[in-house]
Amino acid sequence: MQSPPDNLDAHALGRAAPEKGLAREACPYAEGTEARERWLSGYDAAVAEGVEPVAGGIKREPGR
Repeated sequence: MQSPPDNLDAHALGRAAPEKGLAREACPYAEGTEARERWLSGYDAAVAEGVEPVAGGIKREPGR
C-alpha cells in the first residue's frame, strides 16, 4: 500500500476517516511518520466529538 502524497492534510483526512468507514488501525501512513501522527490525532478528535469509531479495519458499507 502506498502512502498518500505529503501535500494532503493528514489531520483532516484522519478526522473524516470514521465517517468514511475506516477504523483507526486502517491508517494509510507508515509507522513513525509525522503524517501518521497527524492522521491518528484527527481520527481521535473526530471520535472525541462523538463520531462513532469503526472497528476492524474498513466497514463494508461506509455511511451506514
